[in-house]
Amino acid sequence: MARPQLEVIPTGPTQAFVFKIDQDIWPVYHYHPEFDILYSLKDHGGEFLSGDHIGRLARGTLIMNGPNIPHALHSGKVDEADPTSPSLAVIQFSRESLGEDLLRKHELQPVREFLDAAARGFEFHGETARRAGQLILEMETQSPFERFLQLLRLLKVFALSTEKRPLASPAYSPSLKARDITRLDEVLGWLQRSKTGMVTLDQVAALAKMSPKSFCRFFKANTGKTLVEYLHELRVGEACRQLLETDLPVSEVALECGFNNLSNFNRRFRELKGMTPREFRRQNPIDPAEQGRRLPFSAGAVPKDHPPSRR
Repeated sequence: MARPQLEVIPTGPTQAFVFKIDQDIWPVYHYHPEFDILYSLKDHGGEFLSGDHIGRLARGTLIMNGPNIPHALHSGKVDEADPTSPSLAVIQFSRESLGEDLLRKHELQPVREFLDAAARGFEFHGETARRAGQLILEMETQSPFERFLQLLRLLKVFALSTEKRPLASPAYSPSLKARDITRLDEVLGWLQRSKTGMVTLDQVAALAKMSPKSFCRFFKANTGKTLVEYLHELRVGEACRQLLETDLPVSEVALECGFNNLSNFNRRFRELKGMTPREFRRQNPIDPAEQGRRLPFSAGAVPKDHPPSRR
């Protein structure tokens, strides 16, 4: 089968975009020609991969994947299969499905320029993520026409925001061969599950059925990172979760996340986050009083005009 991880999305001449609520996440490493807005509705305790960028997949995470940028979501928790607790709100569209003629209109210049800049994707934070999340959730009860207007409002919020950071780097150039995608998907899943334990190049190369030297070239070409760099990002991402969600001492967090000594942990953490683990914990407090609040979401039902689907 050619390119089995290509997701075919039903946009085009008769449908401008897809809006849906997904009950679970689809961890397969995949791609599609459309922009992909993903809003996490609960804390998955995992990571998302977009091109060569790894980020934390938590409640309120809001990202926009660029067209044809391979991406995947990995949950660190077992799905509870609760229909009243969905995983993601998803919006998918392309410039063509919105209409190039429409985007060329003077009134849509900010949106057009934003889409030009979004080819590598963005993650949104702060007030932008809060406001955009509210707009996305309101789409659940809207008519198709109202949703289209809401999408334009959402893109305007994104376009005017300074609270966004790029995902895939400019140097990232993925290979999208079907065999490579399938192989990489298996490797990334195994690394996500094994990130806090002992991981060796020989182990991962054997999993990919490649020699260590060939695997290093393959992994770098497909992720833009070395195996060690990728593993450090996974481990630091897990450390961020533990620093926010537990009272474990920093030294114990380091050991729990696969770092053999505290100095190495501190060094890698600062390289990736620009601060020490202790500074990160102080600057990113979680208010226990807020943890029991529900999202403004009505019953978790999927809109009738978009049946449930897996990502």
